[in-house]
Amino acid sequence: MEYPLLSDKQLLEECSKDNIKAFNALFDRYFGKLYNYAVGYINDEYFAEEAMMDLMMWVWDKRHVLKIEGEFRHYIFRAAKNATIKAIRKNAFTCAPIEAIENNISFIAKSADHDLQTTELEKKYRMNLDLLSPQRKMVFQMSREDEFTHAEIARSLNISINTVKNHIKFSLNHFRKEFNNYSGTILLIAGFNLFF
Repeated sequence: MEYPLLSDKQLLEECSKDNIKAFNALFDRYFGKLYNYAVGYINDEYFAEEAMMDLMMWVWDKRHVLKIEGEFRHYIFRAAKNATIKAIRKNAFTCAPIEAIENNISFIAKSADHDLQTTELEKKYRMNLDLLSPQRKMVFQMSREDEFTHAEIARSLNISINTVKNHIKFSLNHFRKEFNNYSGTILLIAGFNLFF
């Protein structure tokens, strides 16, 4: 099936059947446009990308119940407007960039239970890694553990770079939700810089 040739409606119908290839095609079709729209207002590439990624994640999460009247492109850009406003409000307060924390970790003192925390985090990471689809897991490991570039992964697996990015973003979102109760400090102590 030539997914890029399908209409938005057809792709959404395929998404409702859990067809990730159809979603990848929909993602490739709209993510760049949504990102360009958002970055024009947020003026921060990271937050613009995160906001639009969250929006596309929401479309996938709601694939079984999503009912859209009219054209999907009109719907998704209205949703992008709301997501952009939400991102601006959410990030109204200035926070220290993660690089500053990573470059100044001398204040972190090793605690007696440091090894235990590391072991627990490693176990939790491996457990959640196994929850990813086989291809998504492979892409994530190649990117974060083997340090392959997006282009190298795409060539190796014979998929598009956008599909690679899609897999990684979905995986990151998955891990961030699962590790939400752990502080960034603990993640840094454990060496889990996989999620930044």
